[in-house]
Amino acid sequence: MSEGAEGTTTKPEPFDVEKFFGATLLTKPKVSKPTSELLKDKELLALYFSASWCPPCRQFSPWLKKFYETHGQSAKLEIIYVSSDRTIPSFEDYYKTMPWLAVPSEKGSAPIKQKLANTFGIMGIPALMIMDAKTGEFISGTGREEVSNVNDDAAKGKAVIEQWKSAERKPLSEAAGVVASQGWVMKIVMYFARNPMFLFGLLYLYKYAKKKIMGEGQEL
Repeated sequence: MSEGAEGTTTKPEPFDVEKFFGATLLTKPKVSKPTSELLKDKELLALYFSASWCPPCRQFSPWLKKFYETHGQSAKLEIIYVSSDRTIPSFEDYYKTMPWLAVPSEKGSAPIKQKLANTFGIMGIPALMIMDAKTGEFISGTGREEVSNVNDDAAKGKAVIEQWKSAERKPLSEAAGVVASQGWVMKIVMYFARNPMFLFGLLYLYKYAKKKIMGEGQEL
């Protein structure tokens, strides 16, 4: 909330889902409904940037589907697929495997998809961006990693949902910057995950240096 010219507080504008996602969303190929109707009772939104031609996307989609089927209804979570498929048939064939909503892949939808990608600073796919469905505020840019770590564990899945619901909200204008910073952190984490011996080497050097310094201090 902000203060007006006379010291009064003004409420931020309500989140206009139709302005942000378009007037309609798909529930399955060639079947659309008003966006406001589909999202009116939701608390969390996950924007899934993906494509049928992307091997990591095809690996992640079944995990996301399991997560959605287990927690979506109880958490009032909705996922919206933002496709990077190159043709409508490719989009429809891939979207048939998904139980959530999608931004239509038809003439006129490209600007909406581009706006969404720009808002979150999407540089690669798959990516899963988490939003507050009521306020339109940004929650997390690491949804893909968070869902991947659930690994069919219902308790872990519930913990992720609670984490999203209790997380600090940020304006969408800050989303791209947050995603960029989170991306660097995740790259470092993934590098050490793939190269554990390098991490062990750093720990060894740290212990060696610490022992050396302490030894020299005792001599003094």
